[in-house]
Amino acid sequence: MYVTLNISPSSVRLLSIKGKKVEKWGSIPLAPGLVRDGLIVQPKAVGEAIDALFKALKVPKKRVITTVTGISFTYRTLSLPEMKPALLKEAILRGARREMPLPLEDLYLAWQAIGSEHSEQDFFVLGVPQALTNALLLTLAEAGIKPYLMDLKPLALARAANRGDALIVALEPDSFDIVLVANGIPAIMHAMTLQGEGANLEDKVRRLTDELSKTVEFYNGSHQQNPIAPTTPLLLTGELSADATTSKLIQAEIPYPIEFLVPPLEFPPELPLALYTTNAGLALKKVSKKTVTPFHDINVNILSGKYRVKAPTLPLRNILLSLVLIIALGLLFPLYQAEIRVEAEVMDLQAELRRVSQELRQARLAVNEAEQVENNINEIAAEVEAIKQEHQYLQGAGRDFAGDLELVTEAIPSEARFTSIEIGTDQITLEGEADSSFTIVSCATALEAQWGGAEVRISEIDRITKPGTTKVVGTGVSFTIIITK
Repeated sequence: MYVTLNISPSSVRLLSIKGKKVEKWGSIPLAPGLVRDGLIVQPKAVGEAIDALFKALKVPKKRVITTVTGISFTYRTLSLPEMKPALLKEAILRGARREMPLPLEDLYLAWQAIGSEHSEQDFFVLGVPQALTNALLLTLAEAGIKPYLMDLKPLALARAANRGDALIVALEPDSFDIVLVANGIPAIMHAMTLQGEGANLEDKVRRLTDELSKTVEFYNGSHQQNPIAPTTPLLLTGELSADATTSKLIQAEIPYPIEFLVPPLEFPPELPLALYTTNAGLALKKVSKKTVTPFHDINVNILSGKYRVKAPTLPLRNILLSLVLIIALGLLFPLYQAEIRVEAEVMDLQAELRRVSQELRQARLAVNEAEQVENNINEIAAEVEAIKQEHQYLQGAGRDFAGDLELVTEAIPSEARFTSIEIGTDQITLEGEADSSFTIVSCATALEAQWGGAEVRISEIDRITKPGTTKVVGTGVSFTIIITK
């Protein structure tokens, strides 16, 4: 039987396996602040929680394989010429010292050969800060557990996926891991702790998809001849993957087909697999895999050959030194990830700026449309008011208008006709046509007699011409008569 422990900022998850069959599983929550950014800040409190979990599940504290979610690490692939085995260690250390950003004296270093070609051999070299690892060792000592194997969570996830090419995402409430497997090798591994409180699922997924897109873009940029294929599956796991909304939100941003990560183990249907995928990957370090896949397992032990402290009987000097290193790292470690967090926050702010700009543009369009509608309404209102006033005027002067019109029509002779009549308060303007000027004079005289005392004058007499020309039409004349009351 093997027992696996996945220690995260919010909980400890345990899974035991016998053969290829899952026997027991369970978890215990951790108080906030006990584990931060992969560092176990309070080994005693976390050790007591682990001890309680073992007792509750009645699992023996033997052959325990551990990992810490969010732990810092560095890795490189070194290509070395073929050489005698006695010279290999020194060559790897020399290459790691040249390639890795941290001093080797501060790291637990482990490596594994991953292939050879053209008289050269490739090695996967992994380095984990000693202070972070020592904090885990102190925690295991508090829980009464003898260290056995320690692995990296991204490597456990790749092992659980067992794919030649895949994008693997483990999305937890407080962290996420991204692993890009290409040609059977974990080519890119990225772990990030989600900082801040109150972020909803949409915010976390947006942060994840941004990082995932950058990861793929970086890989494709350095492998232009063999980029990630569009059919490469995105294997999803972690606590938040149990929410059906998660996969929908991710699929809306990422073109790769989404599948749920299922390790090659025998497990009961009631096991919440998404929560224990990392544990399953840890167990597969010791479980033989008979299936043939293009995947090349990076199965290293971070403690292999580098574990010098004898737990649990640790010398007081070593304990104090480790505690000092843990406290110092706890204070300085946020600076280690500051650049990544700032870059992510900048991307979030840029996305928010694009969203706000779009809303502002839409608001401006809405304001312009509203102003246009308001102008149209004002024009219609003005027209309605004018019609209303004209209607009121006609209603108020309706009797006079009808009487004036009747007097005009009675005075007009048969030899003349009106083409227009404009009746105002004090003046009436008549336009028309007649057979001769004499008829117009007779019409004016009749109108003057009808009104009795009103001034009637002929303002214009002219020949009738064709519209738009000066050509005279017929023998008739046009006229304009003005009656002033």
